[in-house]
This record gives sequence, structure tokens and C-alpha cells, in this order.
Amino acid sequence: MSWLLENWFGSKESLEQVREDIHEHLHKEFYLGVSGIDNPEQSSTRIASKELDLMMNGPWDNKLEEAETELLQYIHDELPPVVRDEIGIVPFFTQVTDEGYVVLTYIRNATDRSVLLQKLPLTLMTAEGEVVAKKTFDLIPSGPIGDLCSRPFEFMFRWNEFSKLPEQEVPLTLTYQKPASPKEEGGQEMSQGLSQEETEKYLKQANQPTPVESGQVDLQVLDIMPGEENGIRVVVAFRNGLEKRLEFTEVPIIVNDELGNNVARVQYTMQNMKVEAKSNRVWAFDIPATSIKQDDVDLTKLSAVIPKAKQSKKQPSANNAVENNKGLLQ
Repeated sequence: MSWLLENWFGSKESLEQVREDIHEHLHKEFYLGVSGIDNPEQSSTRIASKELDLMMNGPWDNKLEEAETELLQYIHDELPPVVRDEIGIVPFFTQVTDEGYVVLTYIRNATDRSVLLQKLPLTLMTAEGEVVAKKTFDLIPSGPIGDLCSRPFEFMFRWNEFSKLPEQEVPLTLTYQKPASPKEEGGQEMSQGLSQEETEKYLKQANQPTPVESGQVDLQVLDIMPGEENGIRVVVAFRNGLEKRLEFTEVPIIVNDELGNNVARVQYTMQNMKVEAKSNRVWAFDIPATSIKQDDVDLTKLSAVIPKAKQSKKQPSANNAVENNKGLLQ
């Protein structure tokens, strides 16, 4: 990344001289919709970018020179205010390389909770609205983003991932669209991260020993198993006994050992996590190794709880059992 920054601003003598270039390269910020409000980009409730802490990680951590780190901080502080209680992604630079098309962004967490993004489906499109590339990025290895924090992030679309190669001079825009919510027959919704066989097994387990009571909502941890790259996978059942559909935007998970010591505490940001009326849905949450606080954990001796899952603000909370555990959520 540093060579991109160097090529971009290498001829500039001071940060003040790059201000005009910064605003020229900025793209429109898009939001993941975690606040539950419609059209969050139209909200006037915002937080100045300077009020967020800029955190480096991955290829950015300890690999940039002091001047480059200062430049990234300066660009971040020049960004427009971010919508409060939202996760925003704002592209600030694009570059054509031999390998593909690179988009440098800031992911800005303007909520009061640390969040862990999982799969992020993004597209590249032309000014005419033609989609030339689609790709789903796995953000779990990057770990959680702290509350009121920002993080620089690189999205690389390789040339063999393009459905149509644009002309080199054609500007492309990074966009996000919430994935559609697939549904099976019989009121049982599809899951994420599980095979069809696993889904059927856990949906059956979700109704045992008894189905959720009418008028109630509860979330149950069904299984804890090994995850990818030394992580932990937690399977959760969302059971909706109401007469209306529910949408969950944030799900916290706390994993403890047999002595009650904390092993992991992760806040997940959900996109399009809807549970239809009178139905169940199972979901696999992957906790990355970077979020596990103990070494050599014995999965058979772990337990997990969900202190309070956040529903869309358009809906009143219906889970009394979850509401009574507010003190566990940090």
C-alpha cells in the first residue's frame, strides 16, 4: 500500500497541498444498514471523522513509514462526518495494477460496540451503472473493529474475477447491496456457513425439546465446533414465535470456559438477517483466532451465551429473556 500512497502524493511537499487531491479522489460512502433505519445515508445525525480513532491492522500495521501513517490520518480526518450508529465504507483511492483493480477504503464504525464483519459482497460498476465485477470479501481474519474506530482496508478485484474488462481510463465505483434473504419451504429459513445436511440437523435440534412458545423470541446456542484457521464456530438458532417477521442487526456472543473465564467476546454486524414469523433460522458465527483470549482451549468444555441481540429499530424488542441480560453486553 505504501507505494500507492507514495505514487499518489510523492510530488507533494506538504499535507496541506494534498487536501484538494483528497476530496477529488473520495467516493460516496455507503452504509451496511446496521442501525435498522431506512436510507441511513440521508440521516443528519452524524459524527465528525476526527472523533473516531484510526486503527491500523494487517498489512497497514507497523509497515508504513511515519510520513505515510501521518498521511493516512490526515486523509481520514478530512472525510465527511459518518452517520451515527452505522458502519460506513468510504473509498478514498483507486489504482489499476497488473494484478487487478485496487480500491483503498476506510471502514468506519460509528456505533458504541466493537463489531466483527463476516462476508461483505461488493461490486464494481461504471458511471453508467454497468456491473463489471462482483466479489464477496471475507473480513473475519481481520478481526473486530472497535467502537468509534476506523480502519483502512484494501479491496482487490483481480482481472480474472471481472465479468467484463473495462477500458483502463473508465472510472469504476465500489458499491454494496444487501444480499437477498433466501428461504426454504415450510417456514424454515436458510442458514449461513452450514451445509444442507448440517442445516437440517440444526433446524431439527432448534425445536427440541419444545418449539418456541407463541409470542416469544429466543436465541439458542446449538453447537460449538472448530472454525477455520484455529478459530471457533458457534451455531445459533434464531426462534421467532411472533406473528411478524424480525430483523436482527447486531448479535453479541460471549464464550467462556468451564471455570467461567472469558475465552472470546465478539459483536457481529448482520446484513439482511431476517427471521420470518413463526419460523426458525440457524446461523454459523466464526470467531477468528485473533479474538480468542486463551491458548489451547478445549472446545468440549466451552459454553456460549448471547446476552442481547439487537433488532431493527423499526421493531420493538420481543425477547424478554435476552432483554434481561443487558448487563452482560459491553
